[in-house]
Amino acid sequence: MVCCHTRGQVNSLVINIEHQRDTDLSADSVWEEMRHFDRVLKWIPRGDESTVTVKGEGVGMVRDIQLATMGYVQHRLLAYDDEKRMFSYELTAGKPLGMQDYTVVATVTPIDADHCTIRWAGRMTGDGSVDEAEIGHALETALGNMTTGIIAVLKGEAPDFVQQPRVDD
Repeated sequence: MVCCHTRGQVNSLVINIEHQRDTDLSADSVWEEMRHFDRVLKWIPRGDESTVTVKGEGVGMVRDIQLATMGYVQHRLLAYDDEKRMFSYELTAGKPLGMQDYTVVATVTPIDADHCTIRWAGRMTGDGSVDEAEIGHALETALGNMTTGIIAVLKGEAPDFVQQPRVDD
């Protein structure tokens, strides 16, 4: 890992989160892992105890995830661009971490032939059950853990996940 940056901004009940990390892996190898909408369980804490089912193909496909850490969530793929190494999805069911709804955009950007930046940007609304800043911090951690998981999978290493607020408390 070369650097890591996470930035959060909270306005009213809308929470904007960005997490990005530079890594010593090529953009092509990272994208080849991330581009698969059904591989998310390989990148998260306790993913081996969770399940995912994908319905449909391409933009509009839906993944149903039963997370060992926080129960049921459902995502719909909103956008996908192989050339730009980008996809976007939205929450369509469940309320993970106290979120009412959210949309996430994931991108992989080359730095050079052997390095890239993994970036997640999200916009979500709290469900009113907890402080928005707490939700934002929990989401920042979740996105960081997914990045850690992706890098660990590609390097054949065990991930060193950060304790997840609102889940591990």
